[in-house]
Amino acid sequence: MRAPILTKFVTLAIIPSCRGECAHGFTGADCTLRSCPTGVAFFDMAEIDDTAHLQTTCSGRGQCDYKTGECVCATGYVGIACERTKCKNDCSRRGTCVSMRHLADSTRNHESLQYSYQLWDADKLYGCDCDLGYAGYDCSLRVCPFGDDPLTLSENDDEIQLLRCTASASNGHFVLYFDGKASSAISASASAMTLKHALQTIPLIVDIQVSYTTGSTLCRGDGMDNIVYITFTHNPGPLPPLVAETFGMDPESVVEIAASTSFGMLTDHNGENHFSVKGNKENEECSNRGICDQTTGSCDCFNTNGDQYAGNDCSEVVTSPITTCPGDPICSDRGVCDASTKRCICEDGHTGGDCSQRSCPQGLTWFGYPSSNNAAHDVMADCSNMGTCQRTTGECQCNDGFFGSACEYMGCSGDDSSQTSCNGHGRCLSLRELALNHKNSDGTSLPIQYGSDANEPSTWDADRIFGCDCDEGYGGFACTLMTCPTGVDPLSNSTVLYDCSNKGLCDHATGICRCLAGWGSSNGSGSYGSKNDCGRRKSLRGFP
Repeated sequence: MRAPILTKFVTLAIIPSCRGECAHGFTGADCTLRSCPTGVAFFDMAEIDDTAHLQTTCSGRGQCDYKTGECVCATGYVGIACERTKCKNDCSRRGTCVSMRHLADSTRNHESLQYSYQLWDADKLYGCDCDLGYAGYDCSLRVCPFGDDPLTLSENDDEIQLLRCTASASNGHFVLYFDGKASSAISASASAMTLKHALQTIPLIVDIQVSYTTGSTLCRGDGMDNIVYITFTHNPGPLPPLVAETFGMDPESVVEIAASTSFGMLTDHNGENHFSVKGNKENEECSNRGICDQTTGSCDCFNTNGDQYAGNDCSEVVTSPITTCPGDPICSDRGVCDASTKRCICEDGHTGGDCSQRSCPQGLTWFGYPSSNNAAHDVMADCSNMGTCQRTTGECQCNDGFFGSACEYMGCSGDDSSQTSCNGHGRCLSLRELALNHKNSDGTSLPIQYGSDANEPSTWDADRIFGCDCDEGYGGFACTLMTCPTGVDPLSNSTVLYDCSNKGLCDHATGICRCLAGWGSSNGSGSYGSKNDCGRRKSLRGFP
């Protein structure tokens, strides 16, 4: 009598005991596989109109190693779940690698305005916030001096901005922002010289003149107005307005700025109008009279046709009079010389003061400051700010994981130089195209719209982010894995389809299920069949 009991006991021992949920960090039919972290998908099928980017393993930009539970990320992606893009060369050690959210929260735009950014890519698209004097998507380029073209003599107005501070008490202080950068603290009692020094702590301001119309104290609370004139003597061109932010000042205190054509006037207590002046000098790289060496940040001033320029920004005329436009031949035979200004008007595809350089294609930026709250990727830039423009050829050298003439597309596979092949086992589609290929569970077509409103900021990526739509029998973010037969769990009432019916482990190298003990191939309904899906319970000795 004991033998059958022993036989039954031995048979039970080889049947997996995993009946419910696996312990945290484990997965698979027998809970022997390690699960990998998940992240917001860069690319996935939209389930309803204009809604995508759900949580998925390795963020859809890496492969899970089920032995270790670690994601193996595609080139250009990093993080435990491959959840963010990688900054090229760590920003060349000349900048900080930050997310779109962090950039919005910690800096301001050219107009010194601040916006927030919280869309799906806020913590996924990273880029370089370059140190002063450096530029490029990877901060690898040096910035050259900018200056006023010395031959356009009719445009010679310096920018003058006006300020009025009304405060009845001296408590607290304010700061002034210029081009997104803040001055040192400014007290209500500051003199003109103190205000000047505070403004010159902003590294972008070269030199200014500051004058008061009334008294020697910046802020007034006695009914009299002190109109402050701030003249930018060494920052040519129309400039962004100063922006004030108060700290600890009385609620009734007001700091006003007049700096634009739409609001460029302040009226004082005597009824006298004071007008700001919008600067009209050119603010051009090397003053448009030289070529910038982006490896050194220095200008190579033109010296052609007997005409010579000098100075760190090439704004000094060495030979006078200037006879013609720069270039040898004139305008490099790639433009037309304006006889009055001696400036080259370059053909399409060419640029530079002598038209000797090639211009690169432009695209909407991948990384940059929001244009308003939760609106970004809407400004054109060379190589979409995700590549380096080769000025000799006019071609973009794109960052890893991006492709297109202007680096305007995020590719299907970061490890594939073409970015579009899906390893020969799928189609590389945009998010919009993938959504239009959506199918019901029964295989019938049910197209979904993604990017239906061109003015909707949240679907900016509809035609820009690409991913693989794998052929039948293949899977993985780059279609490198073979898929196994699927089926419902025969011990569950759920209609969810599992690899190998949740009663086996899929060998993705072969696409064959390795069934757990006691389970075998079915017909899809629990009976014997040839699906090789582990969906049939075998008849075991000692069991009915």
